[in-house]
Amino acid sequence: MALNRTEAASLLVLAASVVFGVVLGLVLAFQPAPEDPLEEQWLQLGVAEPELVFLGSFTGTERYAIAREVKSVQVSFAERFGVVTSEFTLYISTDFEALNEAYREWLDADSRRRGGELPSWFRCGGLAPPKAIFIALETCDEETRAYGGPIAHEYFHVLQYHLGWVGGARGWPYWLLEGAAEYASAHCREEQGRWALSHRREIARMEWGALGRCFPGLGLCNKGRNIQNPDLTGQADAVLQYQVGFLAVDWLVDRKGEEALIEFFRQGGGQHEFEGAFGMTPEEFADAFEEYWRETASPFELKITGKVLDPEGSPAAYVQVHIVMEVEDERIFVIGGRANSRGEFEVYRPYEHHTLGVFLKCPDGSRAYRVFLGEWGQGGFVADADGRFEPDEAGAEPVAGRRNRAGIVIELPETPETIVERHCQP
Repeated sequence: MALNRTEAASLLVLAASVVFGVVLGLVLAFQPAPEDPLEEQWLQLGVAEPELVFLGSFTGTERYAIAREVKSVQVSFAERFGVVTSEFTLYISTDFEALNEAYREWLDADSRRRGGELPSWFRCGGLAPPKAIFIALETCDEETRAYGGPIAHEYFHVLQYHLGWVGGARGWPYWLLEGAAEYASAHCREEQGRWALSHRREIARMEWGALGRCFPGLGLCNKGRNIQNPDLTGQADAVLQYQVGFLAVDWLVDRKGEEALIEFFRQGGGQHEFEGAFGMTPEEFADAFEEYWRETASPFELKITGKVLDPEGSPAAYVQVHIVMEVEDERIFVIGGRANSRGEFEVYRPYEHHTLGVFLKCPDGSRAYRVFLGEWGQGGFVADADGRFEPDEAGAEPVAGRRNRAGIVIELPETPETIVERHCQP
């Protein structure tokens, strides 16, 4: 069948379109991929790529994501604080024993640091001695593992050493060391859209209120509750150094600027340098920060007492009971208390809605540090399935009321021994 003039013209147009599409496709296929804006920002820093040592099991995608995270943090902190360095090695591992071996080798390479190893609970965390970062991802959740765990926090420690900080004795300067790293990493996470600063501040205030203790070294410690339970001493110290340290640095920067924070570490990071950098004596800071404590993180005043029993009605000795609360639709647990040998516990609670989270500490050398048994709330005890506290899981129904609560009974569905055997694997 012959084509008329209009039909022939239409066919020519169609054919030309097909040819153009094929040619355009070939051109685009061989074009270089669009450059990552982060890579361009990082190149402008003018530093070498830091050495990354991957231990354990990582996919190519995971390696790329972690390397990109390191550069993202370097760019973020360079823009915010005006400091950058690549003079460090990052050891990051999904295998705790492999990381521990690398840590021992690193220690042995320096005659001043011979001996020692990472603690058994260090299976999702980080450590940054001078010019090195060690991060364990073995028990981290998928989201934390995806961006390399506490890279931002530990890299800020590297910057502190780079600036000239040489302190480290425990005492009031230590909260500035950890609090500054928490402050820096919190801003980085907000820039990346992962965690709002308002959320971070609220959690820190809540944990400080639950602890009911003053800030260390500020002359206030006799005015707050003291944690006598030795099993919770480490947790109390962590709240003071990390959570309250973050609030203190946030408070200082709000008044004196981030330049003062960097100058503090550049001068040496000790008590004598505090006044020079921040324009106030430690005593003046203590007075002002005490008022902040009373206004924003006053100690929980209401008390809960009760006992924990196993399925046979026998006391479940030494379980840990913590307050669980919601902050911006995420459940968090804050420090509480530990049951005695008779299963009896005592914790302080806020006015707001809350539940009681129950935990067991795993034996030393176990793959996990603790097991989450579940929560006690308005409808009784709700057991957990996998032994991990997940902030986005549905928990027990909250309880409330402006009164002390006594005689709470938490009945476990299994004995602590069977739960430990199942979840605390060596």
